[in-house]
Amino acid sequence: MKLGAVLCALAFVIAPGSAAAFCRSTSCAGECARDDNNCKSLGAPLYWPSLCVGFSLSNAGSANIAFAVFQDIAIRSIASWSSLACPKGEASIAFVASPAVSCHTAEYNLDGANANIILFQDSKWAYKSADNTLAKTTVTFDSVSGEILDADIEINHAYNEITTGDAKVGYDLQSILTHEFGHFIGLDHSLDFDATMNASYDPGTVELRTPEEDDIGGVCTIYPPGRAGTCNPAPHGGFSDACHLVAEESACALGRPGHDRHRQTGKAFACLTALALLRRCSLRRRTGSR
Repeated sequence: MKLGAVLCALAFVIAPGSAAAFCRSTSCAGECARDDNNCKSLGAPLYWPSLCVGFSLSNAGSANIAFAVFQDIAIRSIASWSSLACPKGEASIAFVASPAVSCHTAEYNLDGANANIILFQDSKWAYKSADNTLAKTTVTFDSVSGEILDADIEINHAYNEITTGDAKVGYDLQSILTHEFGHFIGLDHSLDFDATMNASYDPGTVELRTPEEDDIGGVCTIYPPGRAGTCNPAPHGGFSDACHLVAEESACALGRPGHDRHRQTGKAFACLTALALLRRCSLRRRTGSR
C-alpha cells in the first residue's frame, strides 16, 4: 500500500471568477495536469470505501467556545453532507459520531489504531500563512486505489476570531467546518462561485453552511446511490483516543503534523518514493465583487 496525504486549508484572499463543476481530490501531488474546470486530471480519485465514516472531536475543545456548542455545530456541519438527494436515490455515505478523543493533533498511525479528529488550535498554528488560514484538513489515503484511510480537521483559532451564532457573524464555525467536511469526504475546490467548495469565503456570511447543487453533484458522483459495501465507521486500524506521534527516523512514517517530509533523513527519507507529497488547498476571503 502506498500512502499519501493531502493538506487542505481555509484561507482568505481575492476571489476567482464564476465557473462551474465540482472537482474531486486525487492522489496526484505537486504540479498536476488540470482540465478546463481546474480539476486534477491525474491520480486516483479519493473516496471512503465504507458506507459510513466515524469522526471524533478532540475533548480539549477550545478555550473560547463551549464544548457543547462545538459538538452541536460539528454535528450540524457534517449532517449537511448526509442523506443528499441524487437522481437515483440518496448518496451512499453516512457519518457516525465516535467518542471524543484526548489526542490533539492531526496524524495517521501507520501500524495501529486511529481517529478522524476535529480539533481547535487556540494558541499556535504549525503551518504557513498562520494569519490568513482558517482551517486545514489532512487526508491520508492509499495512493494506488485512492481509498481514504484517515482525515483530520484543524481549526485555526489562534489567529482568527471564530464565531458560532447568527448574530455578529465573523468567521463562522459552521461554514468553515462544512467546507472542510467536503475535503474530508474527497472533494477538492470548485470554480463554481456559489459552491460551498469554492476556494473563497465572505466573512460575516453563513452561505457555506450547506452544500449547494455543485457540491451535491460531487457527492453523488463519489458516493452514488446503491454503492456496494458495508457500514464500518471504525477508523483504519481500529479506534484510539490517544495520539501516536511517529519518530522522525521511523521507516515510511508520515511524520509529525506539519513536518516537511523533504527534511527527513535516514530511513524515512528512503521511503519518500512510496509516499505522495503534501498538497495545499485554500479557501480565501472574497474581497472583490461578483
